[in-house]
Amino acid sequence: MKKTFSFAYTDNGQLEMRVAGKFTGHTARDGLELLQAVVEEGGKEIVLDLRETTSVDSLGIRVFDWIREQNGSLSVDIIPPVKGVSDDELAHIELAAS
Repeated sequence: MKKTFSFAYTDNGQLEMRVAGKFTGHTARDGLELLQAVVEEGGKEIVLDLRETTSVDSLGIRVFDWIREQNGSLSVDIIPPVKGVSDDELAHIELAAS
C-alpha cells in the first residue's frame, strides 16, 4: 500500500490529519513538521485519523510522543487503526490519545 497523508480543516476549525499505509520514515517526519506548523499558527484542535494506517516506526511514534509532550495544550482525537498495527505500536498511539 502506498504511504499517504492528507490534511484538511473541518467546518468547525479542527485540523483533520488522515494517514494511510505506513506511517514511517519521511511520511512521519513530514507529518510531524506539518502538525508543528499548524500548532505554531494557533491550531489547537486536531483529529488524527489512523483507520487506514498499517504500521508505525520510531519516527511515527515520535509524532505520538510529541502530541503527549504538549501537556494538554492541544485537543487531539485519535481514531485508531483498524488493522495491521502491532500491539506495541498501538500502545504508543493510545498513550498519546489519553
